[in-house]
Amino acid sequence: MSLLNIPTTQTATGDVKKIFDEIEEAFGSVPNGIRLWSANPQALEMQWNQIKQTLSKDQEHQKLQTVIRYLVSEANDCAYCVGFNGGMLINYYGFSQDLLQEIITSPEKAPLHAKNKALLLFAMSSLKNPHAITQEDVDALKDQGISEIEIFDIVHSASHMLVINTLFETFKVEQD
Repeated sequence: MSLLNIPTTQTATGDVKKIFDEIEEAFGSVPNGIRLWSANPQALEMQWNQIKQTLSKDQEHQKLQTVIRYLVSEANDCAYCVGFNGGMLINYYGFSQDLLQEIITSPEKAPLHAKNKALLLFAMSSLKNPHAITQEDVDALKDQGISEIEIFDIVHSASHMLVINTLFETFKVEQD
């Protein structure tokens, strides 16, 4: 599965086993991408808590997060994450293969509500060139009723995907 010796659901013990059991209950299995985090049980716990936080949000927010994960992973050539998130966009949110290809070059065409589209474009801009972000950019989001917490969280989430892409590609996480 990986360049690291990662436990399976059958061989996991202790805190890792407890978290794997929660994940299996939620998803029916523990995806390879989540299993990688068990190389450091504290990192696994933090990642699982972030996933649970995203799952506690409404469907539109979850779709926004999935689009961001897909686009960041596409830009970073993370095959596992592109496949996983592309599959979610197709199977859960009704995207077509053509739409997936289209939003790679034109993220503004993602079928999101205006507020979430603005957050998407801001997050992608922040990853592409953080030095170009201005107070006016932040103020434009605030003018749309977007809070500073939401602005911070979307950039945090998008940049966290860079970490995930790096880990998955470094340690050769295989598709499920």
